[in-house]
Amino acid sequence: MQRHQQLSAQGTPSHRGWQPLQHWETLNPGDLVEVWSEGRILHLAYVDDLSEDGRIVWLLESGTASRRLFLREDAITLYTPKPEFGRLIGLPS
Repeated sequence: MQRHQQLSAQGTPSHRGWQPLQHWETLNPGDLVEVWSEGRILHLAYVDDLSEDGRIVWLLESGTASRRLFLREDAITLYTPKPEFGRLIGLPS
């Protein structure tokens, strides 16, 4: 528990090579995202599908492949890897 609090206290994922995603409509199936709420990571996931306007996104949790639906109005922030970080972890450009 103490370690989790330390990680949360270090700030947002941007300190770790991730950037907040403002426009969900720019996502594509297969994109890797982190789902955050209230300063905590909820899921590391891949985009499965999304609505044309980007207001609805279906994500597949990494590791469990559980499919989750999120609405733009939900109290979450999606983060995507910064380009230089994506290259380091082997994501396509």
